[in-house]
Order: sequence, then structure tokens, then C-alpha cells
Amino acid sequence: MQFITPLKIRLPKVTLLSARPLAALQILVFGTVTLLSAQLPAQPPAQSSERWYQIEVTVFFHENSTLNEENWATDAASLRIPDNAQPLHSLMDVLDLPDWDAVANPVADAPVDLGAADNNPRSGSGGDPAFDSNFRLPDFDRDAFVALPPSLHNFNDSNRALNNSSAYRVLYHNAWRQPVLQASRATPIKITGGREFDERFELEGSLTIHFNSREDRVVLTPALLFNQVSDGPSNSSIVQTIPVRGSREMRSNEFHYIDHPVVGIVVQVFPYQFPETATVRIR
Repeated sequence: MQFITPLKIRLPKVTLLSARPLAALQILVFGTVTLLSAQLPAQPPAQSSERWYQIEVTVFFHENSTLNEENWATDAASLRIPDNAQPLHSLMDVLDLPDWDAVANPVADAPVDLGAADNNPRSGSGGDPAFDSNFRLPDFDRDAFVALPPSLHNFNDSNRALNNSSAYRVLYHNAWRQPVLQASRATPIKITGGREFDERFELEGSLTIHFNSREDRVVLTPALLFNQVSDGPSNSSIVQTIPVRGSREMRSNEFHYIDHPVVGIVVQVFPYQFPETATVRIR
């Protein structure tokens, strides 16, 4: 059985960049596109006792790994995604991507059917969530498990360096915010990455962020599978499945590197101050 060998990398402190114009452009254009049926679940208000963190994770593949020379664990099939695992939400979840073509290539003098909304049986309530009065955009500052925009990422340069190297290939990267709880109450994050084939991915599984028993360290618990793919003459197939699992206690405000013969995991966690709800006074 292969075990994860923990290492730690100390790098200079990284300053978060301000929001880029692209994020503002997405919000501006949003008003002209149709909402997709996907909708963010209602987020409960943060409890005063909850400790929030911002997490960023990159999982990359060792291109020079000796996949066929190792004796991998044979219980990979038992490494299943927990029932309570959830994927990270994204602003793009609520944008109907096919309608971007209409925004980018508008038809001049195109007729507009002003009665379409009145004749649409889905309009109002009880139909498509796109017409739900409770619909709202994700709040990057206050919603948990929402993928943050690139302007709030710290790993952009390191990911570019990994992909530019012939020895590595990034399989997964994301950053998000969440309250960190004890392991029994933590929500695993479902992840997929790498090449896609027959509705499967090279990287599949979950990551769980939780506290240790003393609540003085944040713990990363990966439960991942790397699917080695063979390119056949007509299709691809999984040759073998390699488990990547373990547990790593981490200090906040540091970069941590978790090594494995097949993949590497780079992670950073730092405390996040949950903002107070703004109040508006009308005189």
C-alpha cells in the first residue's frame, strides 16, 4: 500500500490581487443572458462561533511516474465518494452558456416578441428556477463552497509553471471559502479533473477540510482516485485505478505540499473574516 509522504513548502507571503475587469464584465453581461435552471441552494447565516477559512488546492500529475512498476493497493473500489459530498458552486452555474452567442453576435433589427413572457407557462412561480423570485447570484464574500474568481487565486503563477514543465500536468485547481468544523460535521468536496472519457475523469474523488481534535490545526483529508487511461484504436479505457488518500494537519497562512508517487497536492489555508451584513439607513 502506498502512503502519502507529507512535505511542507514555505513560500513568501502572497498578496491577494484586486478584482479584474473580467469579473465585472461577467456581472454586467449577466443581465442580458438567460438564467440556467441550476440554482444555488439557500445559504444559512454564518454562526458567530464558526471559523471560516479560504482554501486553495492544486492537484497535479507526475508525468514521469512509474505507474506500471508500482504495487498499488487493490482496494481502490472501496474508495467511494461520500453521499454528502458536494461540488463547488460557480457563477457560471447560473449562466445559460448557449445564450452567450446571442450576446456576442446580436442580430440587428431583430423582432422582439414582447408577449413572450406573458405566454410562457414557466414564468412566475412554480416553473423554471430562472423565473423564481428567490433566485440570487452567488455572494463570493458570504457563501460557502463557491469557487472564487481568478482574481482571488494565489496559485496562478505556480500552476502555469507546472503546466509549462514536461514533468507535471495540473489535474485540478480551485479556491473557495467555508466554515471549518469537526470531521464528523464536515462537508466533503466532490472533485473531478484531468482528461475526460466516457463520462469519467482521470482524477475523481473528494477532499475534506476539517479541524483536528484540538481545533488548533486545519486538516486536509483527500480520498482520490487516479484512473490510468489506455488510448485504444476506437475508445479509451481505464487500465488501473490508483488510490490517493491520507490526512495532513496544516498550519494556516502557509503553503503545504503533499507528495505521492503519482500526484502532488499543493494547498494553502488562511483564516477568513466573515463580513458583517451591510445595513442601509434611509433618512
